[in-house]
Amino acid sequence: MVDERGVYLFFESGLLLGLDHQGTQLWDRVLTEEYGPIEGNHGLGSSLFQSSESLGLLVDHSGPSYLLKVNKRTGKNDWKMDRSERVSWSTPTLSTTPQGQTVFVSSNGVVEAIDFEQGKKLWEKEGVEGNTVASPTLTDRLVIIGSSKIDQTMALNRSIKVTEDRVAWVAEDATSSFGSPLVTKGSLYLVNRAGVATCHDVQNGKKRWDLRLPGSCWASPISSSDHVYFFTKDGETLVIKNDGSQEVLNQNKLSIEGRIYGVAAVNRTFVIRTGSELICISKLKHG
Repeated sequence: MVDERGVYLFFESGLLLGLDHQGTQLWDRVLTEEYGPIEGNHGLGSSLFQSSESLGLLVDHSGPSYLLKVNKRTGKNDWKMDRSERVSWSTPTLSTTPQGQTVFVSSNGVVEAIDFEQGKKLWEKEGVEGNTVASPTLTDRLVIIGSSKIDQTMALNRSIKVTEDRVAWVAEDATSSFGSPLVTKGSLYLVNRAGVATCHDVQNGKKRWDLRLPGSCWASPISSSDHVYFFTKDGETLVIKNDGSQEVLNQNKLSIEGRIYGVAAVNRTFVIRTGSELICISKLKHG
């Protein structure tokens, strides 16, 4: 995690530290020494998230679980929310609006909205199944939850004033196993475990089409103004038109070591993370 002041890192060993941009250590902590070892068969998958002044971290595992808000300047807790044992690998999503900061957590059986400034739970939706990996995806009024189980990928109303059923709709005939749901230009894109992408109307969850990708995706799909990109775990990328259609524009193969775990886009550049490499892909400038 990076901002204008520093670089912040969290390792599965429990080490949490802050560095400045010259690599000088600002502070460090070992969460496993403070709160106990990380327990679970597949390790920890949650990443840091941030506001301008704070870091957030979810540690849901087979032992005592918790959600932290950490001051970036000091490395100390602003607050700690203890949680039930709940094995999950998802990263929360933070929303900042004029009304305040809300963190949405989707984790193994429950979806929660939490006041990030105060560490207070605003609402929760229990009974969700298979929501152990994908991060929540936000629109102005919805929080969309990805799940590996059929009829469990759903949209929930974000408003804390909802008193009846919080479910706005359930995605038709689709799952979202590893990557997080993508919303762009009124369309919702999901990828299931087998590597089939589906496109849905974001207003009601109705499926428009499905498309077999070159392989399964562990990285979340991403979009630009014109394109939607699906990066498969084996290095093949499928590019489609960002207009809700099924038009394939390109398909290419990247030689990699291991698997693609995550992709980010910044300044017209793709940054791709595998198990042993960090790859940067950018259009060459001539002249």
